[in-house]
Amino acid sequence: MMTELILGISKLFTWSYKILPVIGHFVDWFYVVVLCLFLLYWCKRIIGFTQKDNKYDGDHL
Repeated sequence: MMTELILGISKLFTWSYKILPVIGHFVDWFYVVVLCLFLLYWCKRIIGFTQKDNKYDGDHL
């Protein structure tokens, strides 16, 4: 039972690697763009949190 599962997963990965040359570098650049957008969003949020911390006077949240 376990052997069939592992062989099935290995066949799935082998099949998926045959698709990669067809896709080319599109997926790589897509991931780069998505990660850069998330990084910019995260930096914007950090700047916002820093500005809120500077307004905090210790009396209330």
